[in-house]
Amino acid sequence: MIENAMTEVPATGVCLLDDAYLAWFSAECECELALHAWSRRADSARAAAYSRYRLALEREEAAARELERAWRLAEARRSRVVQGTEGVIR
Repeated sequence: MIENAMTEVPATGVCLLDDAYLAWFSAECECELALHAWSRRADSARAAAYSRYRLALEREEAAARELERAWRLAEARRSRVVQGTEGVIR
């Protein structure tokens, strides 16, 4: 029981961190594609492509903030588990 409690919290943190990383990575890739599309557009379609790029950039920035938040939460949990103050029923 104690062994499961010691591994459950870190495993949950890793899953949340992985999800946040994948969301950021996906958003970053979409942003890069939108940037390239904007740079290749003709004058008539350039404004719309720029708008799509800005939206993709905003999604990437939001995903980066969420990744940073998840990292900080995971790091704090890891520290508490290592210190023995979380995840153990005494």
